[in-house]
Amino acid sequence: MASISIESVTKVYPNGFEAVHGLDLQVDDGELMVVVGPSGCGKTTVLRMIAGLENISSGVIRIGDQVVNDVPSRDRDIAMVFQSYALYPQMNVAQNIGFALKMKKVPKAEIAKRVKSAANVLGISDWLDRKPSQLSGGQRQRVAMGRAIVREPNVFLMDEPLSNLDAKLRVQMRAEIARVQKRIGVAALYVTHDQTEAMTLGHRVAVLRSGVLQQCDAPQVLYDRPTNLFVAGFIGSPAMNLFEGSLNSELTGVALGSQHIGLSSDVVTLHPGLRRFAGQPIVVGVRPEDLRAPSDDRPGAAFVGEVEVVEALGSELLVHFTNDAPMVQAEDSNATKGSRDQDEESVELSVDCVARIEPRHEVRQGDTFKFSIDPIRLEFFDPTTGSAIWE
Repeated sequence: MASISIESVTKVYPNGFEAVHGLDLQVDDGELMVVVGPSGCGKTTVLRMIAGLENISSGVIRIGDQVVNDVPSRDRDIAMVFQSYALYPQMNVAQNIGFALKMKKVPKAEIAKRVKSAANVLGISDWLDRKPSQLSGGQRQRVAMGRAIVREPNVFLMDEPLSNLDAKLRVQMRAEIARVQKRIGVAALYVTHDQTEAMTLGHRVAVLRSGVLQQCDAPQVLYDRPTNLFVAGFIGSPAMNLFEGSLNSELTGVALGSQHIGLSSDVVTLHPGLRRFAGQPIVVGVRPEDLRAPSDDRPGAAFVGEVEVVEALGSELLVHFTNDAPMVQAEDSNATKGSRDQDEESVELSVDCVARIEPRHEVRQGDTFKFSIDPIRLEFFDPTTGSAIWE
């Protein structure tokens, strides 16, 4: 078993484009690390550099204790699962899984043993005689995983392996990947643009933007304490609502448009850095699930909006509404302007506010609805740098 160490790694292409900027990342032995970010942020480039499919421009990559900068891909003891299954159609499942071992001239008895073991781990023992054409998309992806597992690698790399599956299968396969990774216990790096996959799969999640690491933490930490506006806007679905606000000089409240949200001393204790912004503009974030319908047992500050759209999802309502509190997109902060490649996909934040509430409430388009906010759940950001305000 082995860990993965990425130390000050940079990738610059011949045309001068710098895809990865001085990246430092450590994937511990047995850990499942997810690298997430919008299209073009450099996450697949990071995976390909670890695999030896891309040369690095500077820095050091270690697998275990070995520096692998100049080690050929075939000698790095890694296994990869790609977006495409790339199974041999003329071979059955057992032959597909064991093909790499056959090419290495592993004895037939050992191949059969390893194929059987991998099939048991993945629950595909009954499919070993089937051809790929007889399998569903999810079943084919399990076979592709089996082909990687059977090699018993030190490092497991996955490049958006679920993107070709439908929504229901993706949910099933997420659980399958987590179960298998825990059972085989190797260091694994999983690349995706889907933050739901990242949050549900990763022991830790690394958020990339324009080749720069924004934050690397446990999923719940990313959700509860995003380091900046970009992470706040990227992590969470629907995304965090971000507003232009104005903190009063006494630190007892913040104005969001014509509405005022009172702040208790507990809020300032939790965010002592707010004292530097007394009487100044500030960016205020509130997650959709923290905008509640009023309730006697959970009092909070009132926040009124005009309902535009109601999405009934069975277990919850997503209420889209507007008011006169100016909204901020992550790309609008001065800290983020001009720092992204023109072709890179931006963080998509809705132009209206979104609340996630229980389905028992009657909310209709055109209603003026009074939401409730617990001020302790608010997030605060520097409007100039985009950094979260804590200390």
